[in-house]
Amino acid sequence: MIKRAFLLAVVVLFMGCGSSALAPENTVGGPDVVSSTLTPMSKATSSLTLDFGKKVKEGQVAIAYVLSYSGNKPKVTPPNGWQLIRDDSSQTTRQSLYWHAVQANESNATWSFDTPVDAQGAVVLIANADTTSPIDMSSGNTGDSGTATPKSIATTSDGDLVLLFYSTDFSRPGLGPKMPENTTTLMDLDNSPDEYWILAGYQQKAGATDDAPVGQGQLFNWAAAQVAVKKGAGTPSAS
Repeated sequence: MIKRAFLLAVVVLFMGCGSSALAPENTVGGPDVVSSTLTPMSKATSSLTLDFGKKVKEGQVAIAYVLSYSGNKPKVTPPNGWQLIRDDSSQTTRQSLYWHAVQANESNATWSFDTPVDAQGAVVLIANADTTSPIDMSSGNTGDSGTATPKSIATTSDGDLVLLFYSTDFSRPGLGPKMPENTTTLMDLDNSPDEYWILAGYQQKAGATDDAPVGQGQLFNWAAAQVAVKKGAGTPSAS
């Protein structure tokens, strides 16, 4: 057991020694974003229903982004078949991430809270992902000032899709963050209270990604995460 733990530590250390910038396109074959669909804010609600969007198909992987505010941390009950990726909270802003292998005839899913909260969220649909264990690695970070920064992760497979999530309790529109390079913006809600952003990039080779700061310091409570999604068996290589 000691030898195995030592070898694992060496592998993790080696993977963390260098970093590899994300790419905006997948050149090696792997998961691809199909669509992203938002659900607007509900005030003082005990449940949040997220819409999968019109492009949902059986065999895709759905990533749910559940956001709640005001400092309450109620018990969150996900729908059947949804697995928690991570749950990160600042003083007022909480972001919970889940994954689910889409089945036939699904169109939405509902989360419940044991006390009322203000809540909103989104669903990202992904094709060509592993439907049994799609999450390669993830990291979370929170703060009450400074720069919203999802911390580096060390992917273990080539061609991972890396999703970046940022949420704030900022109550005035127009933060206008500078997005990390070599990413595609899937959602940019910087023109409404309680803003959030979802970005995507590709990690062509296994290894450490970079930290992904939003580009400038801000005075607000925030949460941020990186999530790497790995490809499924038999996924074709990119042409």
